[in-house]
Amino acid sequence: MKLKVTQIRSVIGRKEDQKRTIIALGLGKINRTRIHDDNPVIRGMVFKVAHLVKIEEIKEKKITKKPVVKKAIDKKDTPKKAAPKKTAVKKETTKKATVKKAIEKKPVAKKTTIKKVAPKKAAPKKVVPKKTAPKKVVPKKTTPKKVAPKKVAPKKTKSSEAKK
Repeated sequence: MKLKVTQIRSVIGRKEDQKRTIIALGLGKINRTRIHDDNPVIRGMVFKVAHLVKIEEIKEKKITKKPVVKKAIDKKDTPKKAAPKKTAVKKETTKKATVKKAIEKKPVAKKTTIKKVAPKKAAPKKVVPKKTAPKKVVPKKTTPKKVAPKKVAPKKTKSSEAKK
């Protein structure tokens, strides 16, 4: 049995492992279809991206080829094809040969190619900022914060216990 897997949704915004699974299945674009063997590996991959693909089960068809029977053909029985006219072929080849000889006799002028060099463009001038007098930075005066004294609980003494 085989599985026909068709991608029906995009992988944009999906997790990286789902994208790689789609590629491993041979998909990658919407409406792309691949046929795989039905085995646990493919089933696992399809299960992982089931929300992105459509699955169809295909039954394999048994194809029996008919044996090709070759008939024995006797050479005597087959009709022979008419031989092409050799004279016409010879005239064409002689014309081609004379044209080739005429081309070879003509002196060929060598073509010299001159490379055109583009003029160099001047480098753009750097813009230098104008120098101005540096501003004096005056540190802010900070006043020390007043901290309230900590309240200390009175120590328990024997005399305070006795009063109670």
